[in-house]
Amino acid sequence: MMKKVAMIAAAAAMVLPLGVGAIAPVSSSVTAFAAAKPAVKKVSYTLLSSKALKKAAYNVKTGKPALYSAAFAADKSKVTMAKKGTVKVGVNFTASKKIVIKNAKGKKVSYVYIKTANGKVKGWVALSKLVAGKFMAADGIHKANTYTLVSAKKIKKSAYHFKSTRPAFYTGKFAADKSKVTLTLKGKLPESKTFYAIEQITIKNAKKNVKYLYVTSGKTKGWVLASKLTAGKFMAAD
Repeated sequence: MMKKVAMIAAAAAMVLPLGVGAIAPVSSSVTAFAAAKPAVKKVSYTLLSSKALKKAAYNVKTGKPALYSAAFAADKSKVTMAKKGTVKVGVNFTASKKIVIKNAKGKKVSYVYIKTANGKVKGWVALSKLVAGKFMAADGIHKANTYTLVSAKKIKKSAYHFKSTRPAFYTGKFAADKSKVTLTLKGKLPESKTFYAIEQITIKNAKKNVKYLYVTSGKTKGWVLASKLTAGKFMAAD
């Protein structure tokens, strides 16, 4: 039996590449180094006030404001905050708490505790970085939303322009049975241009029938609220 074991061990050694010895266990110090993360900076502030809010909708005003965690002192005189990420435009949050702190410059700053509907994003954000209400893109449409499609048709190619405020334009994704359309915000139409409409749809928005035109101008293509456009080519002012 011992002879047989010795023969198997010898055969295994012949299969291994030259220079390969016994496999050493992974060093615990190496593992700890690989898993190490930069320490999160924590800053303590004087807590001036803290209160619960009636739940209300908020969204980001602009940019990507910082999102913080907060740990309160037992006597509520201090709060320690640490950045845990950022929040972005186009997302709806519900605020339920508010605190007022004195920052390093001695100024009062208000923060609200916000959370998304699915609870994946939650934390404290400076109130000044938020606006009350749900996010609404230009023309009263959410950044991406699905609507009942009342009608869709091709139209005779016609020229359009806009007079003042730049209208938003959207991509349109139609359901296979043409009963629904999802409009997704792309941006705003460029100024001083003539746009050519080739299609028209009517959607149901807030129980009202609303018309959109599919317009093109160079690389700009998309659906625009018809009421935001004026028939005819763009003419520069004299």
